[in-house]
Amino acid sequence: MLEEPKSCGLPVPIYSWCMAQILIQDTGITVKLSFWEKLGSLRGDLFIPVTSLRGALEADKGWKRTLGARIPGSYVPGLAIYGTYRWKNKDFVAWKRGQQVLQLNLSGRPYSRVFVGVSDAAALADQINDALTSC
Repeated sequence: MLEEPKSCGLPVPIYSWCMAQILIQDTGITVKLSFWEKLGSLRGDLFIPVTSLRGALEADKGWKRTLGARIPGSYVPGLAIYGTYRWKNKDFVAWKRGQQVLQLNLSGRPYSRVFVGVSDAAALADQINDALTSC
């Protein structure tokens, strides 16, 4: 479902209580977490400035193996992963079973990668990459 206001020529998704929403703006991307995602990840919404964003893609099937130690966050095997992970880099994850995974690659501030569960990761990655090159 999309609402009419547009930023950078792209429709802005309506906030939902059950899934993180990606808001594309001229200054960056906001990842609005649902109440349950905030509770599970022990943090609030994320704002990623356009200067930190390197690109977006649909994460490959082995993305979970690249995560390190969860500090802080929640993990229910096969059901949900929420929180900050540290190994070689610092990553953030908000995903539950049944969602496709959007991977945002960043310059390292505040994270190196952000993994977010969305309904159509490939289409959203294309929108983000198009906005990144056009703004």
